[in-house]
Amino acid sequence: IFDMNDFNPSPGKQHKSLVIVTGASRGIGRAIALVIANAVNESSRGNGESEVGTMVSSPLHMVLIARSAESLRETAQLVEQLCGGDGGSGLVTTSCHEMDLSDLDTLQEKLQQILEPLACAQYDSCWLINNAGSLGPLGLASSIGGESDMKELRKAVDFNVTSSIWVSSQFTKTFLTSSSASSPTSTTKSTLIRIVNISSLCAIDPFSTMSIYCAGKAGRDMFHRTLAKEHATNTMENDKEPTNQEDTKNSKPSQIFKVLNYAPGACDTQMTDNLADCSVLDDGLHKYFTTSKQEKTLVRPEDTAEKLVQILNLDEFESGSHVDYWDV
Repeated sequence: IFDMNDFNPSPGKQHKSLVIVTGASRGIGRAIALVIANAVNESSRGNGESEVGTMVSSPLHMVLIARSAESLRETAQLVEQLCGGDGGSGLVTTSCHEMDLSDLDTLQEKLQQILEPLACAQYDSCWLINNAGSLGPLGLASSIGGESDMKELRKAVDFNVTSSIWVSSQFTKTFLTSSSASSPTSTTKSTLIRIVNISSLCAIDPFSTMSIYCAGKAGRDMFHRTLAKEHATNTMENDKEPTNQEDTKNSKPSQIFKVLNYAPGACDTQMTDNLADCSVLDDGLHKYFTTSKQEKTLVRPEDTAEKLVQILNLDEFESGSHVDYWDV
């Protein structure tokens, strides 16, 4: 594990894979980071060639972003333990970035400090897990009012919508441009780019007393659907040679750039703890979350993380689509 200041990739050097996870300090974000690291490690031990499906391979560099530096270090340490401990085996390296994504005054500068050094390297694949988010103000939509509510509303939109859009757009600009620059004149194959917006059922269904959260998730989904549509023609021919007639029949161009809106299900996280404890939540929702907590029927973060990585590795989803944990 090392600080970003120590990571200076040389132009032309192949670093295989890059994964950036926002909101990586706990919950779903941490779980996704650990599932990816574990999959790389297990695959390497199994066949000597550390690949997770066809999408992520070692050496993998994982960039962890969140507001809590201490919790980020815990995530990084857990990643290290999965990959051999005491610096790991070189399969996965991490860098941690304490960053408040809701602070739009510093967002661009801090994001550039992360992305610009990474853009110097060449990757087989780059993933962005755009996970960070918050509940925002809860209660009836008609109850919103007053100066304090306006500030809370602005903070929620800045964090859940504006910063999410900005992170995905800057990631796209950085790595799609870099990938395109290496082709077709370069012999280096194009980088496979995948953006995952961590969505919710709230993005497509209204839930009483959660209007701000629903609006934010719906806005994020639509932005990422549009982003997918704008880059739908970025394709490359499969590098893998077909081994039989069936492979030849099924062979088709792979999309260099794909976007997924992934709804992880109602997970057992701090967010659902907050919903279970909320006094202004819709009665039906409150009963659901309190009962689910008591009966331990909420989705485990590690289970939804496993499902997401499986979806990404199969790579059969339509770019821009909304896929729920319970759909697969």
